[in-house]
Amino acid sequence: MVFEKTIEEVVDENYVYARALHYLGIDFFENSSRKLSEVCEEQGLDKQQVIKSFYEFDSSTRCSFKELSSYPIDLLVEYLKHTHHIFIKEKLPYIVHFAKTYKNPALRNLMPEFVEDLIRHIYEEEDTTFKYIHALQEINKGYEKAPISRLMYFEDFSLKDELIHHEKEDELGAIRSLFDLLEDGDLHGRVLLSEIKAFDREMTYHAAVENQVLFPKAISLEKQVLKKVASLSKLN
Repeated sequence: MVFEKTIEEVVDENYVYARALHYLGIDFFENSSRKLSEVCEEQGLDKQQVIKSFYEFDSSTRCSFKELSSYPIDLLVEYLKHTHHIFIKEKLPYIVHFAKTYKNPALRNLMPEFVEDLIRHIYEEEDTTFKYIHALQEINKGYEKAPISRLMYFEDFSLKDELIHHEKEDELGAIRSLFDLLEDGDLHGRVLLSEIKAFDREMTYHAAVENQVLFPKAISLEKQVLKKVASLSKLN
């Protein structure tokens, strides 16, 4: 049963539940190892209320800029990680299934390269940007005993440089150049074109969320942390 799982396990199954818990007053980031039932009892939350909240938040997984801007950065990262998961496990396999059997060899040959590059980009982002943000959070909340050493681990990483790189990226540029080949195609081609265009829109929105919401929040957090670490250094 969901209430006997830890909050980490619950959120890992569906990131939307993290958003629901947040609005119920439970910070999943600080309660991840605790059982959901324990935290609900502590907060005085009725189980039916929680289930209802899960259902309501799960009914629509795309959030507006206004809503995302109100998220704490840890919840925003979970939202983006879940989107990555959807891209890799659902969206891309579905598109590849259509593309690999399509009659045009140019598109068939280009698709695997595009998928490989995108997946590599996603994993690199989670292993660098997201891990750096997590480190900043732990330092800011006082969880890190050696903040300077933790920051030194990321000394070659720059949020501002990463943002510039992000803003220049065009993940679907090569695929988009083949739109004309599919425009007047048969049903197979039209469906494939619709799927690629839909994915292009999702990628564009995802990139905008990262560039206009995540990075500004992360850069602001970084400034707080660096100021805090500098103060600690003076005391020592």
